[in-house]
Amino acid sequence: MTDISALSLQAAKTAVSQAKASQQEVQSAKEFEAVFLSQFVDEMMKTVDMSEAGGGKDTHMWRSFMSEAISKSLVDRGGLGLAGNIQQMMSAYKQS
Repeated sequence: MTDISALSLQAAKTAVSQAKASQQEVQSAKEFEAVFLSQFVDEMMKTVDMSEAGGGKDTHMWRSFMSEAISKSLVDRGGLGLAGNIQQMMSAYKQS
């Protein structure tokens, strides 16, 4: 005879483990989207004359930091929707 509480405990542990893995996939997907957007925003910012923004000639040195901050803000607000697609692909890859 199997112990019902042991089965319930094992099912709970499995559910928690799957939830943690899912959270890690979501976080990884968001980080990937942020890196992609950072590169995208940085390329766009190269077309802007940053010296007119009041920073002088050295403003270009801070462009990558600005690009990263903008991209993280975009991802926090939903981004382009890439994170959801990436997370789905990661889950599908893990199942196969």
